[in-house]
Amino acid sequence: MALAELDVGPASIIWDVGAGSGSVAIEASAIAHQGTTYAIEMDPADYELIKSNTKKFGRTNLKPVIGKAPEAWQDLPAPDCIFVGGTGREVRKIVKLAYERLKPGGRLVANVASIENLAETLESLHSTDGDVNCRMINIARGTYQMERIRFDAMNPCFLLSIVKPR
Repeated sequence: MALAELDVGPASIIWDVGAGSGSVAIEASAIAHQGTTYAIEMDPADYELIKSNTKKFGRTNLKPVIGKAPEAWQDLPAPDCIFVGGTGREVRKIVKLAYERLKPGGRLVANVASIENLAETLESLHSTDGDVNCRMINIARGTYQMERIRFDAMNPCFLLSIVKPR
């Protein structure tokens, strides 16, 4: 769903902020095969995992970046698409600063899990001049019990997206 909201094009410049294992960045770089994807991660172990996954999936247009946002993106080119995930308590600040760097017509998508981060991020995005979309995503995992399948609900998450006006 996040990739669909990002609307990645073949030559897009993409930032994945708080990239974790790099899964969003890897998929985005496959779509933007003529562009460049930057996977920004501050945790050294996750950064190494991104490097390993980049090689494993042969993503030559994916560039792992170690460091904390926003300092880590200071020298990166302005993006067409930004995915923000894994930002913890600073999500509001990161989203606001990322939106400022986003190219006109670009898309920002943020994934948040807590109600507090949802409220703060919505407030931050509503202070911009773009239209904000908010979705709550609920997923249930199928498990077998007494030869029947039932579904165990997982914690919901919230996906916020905005297009920066041209």
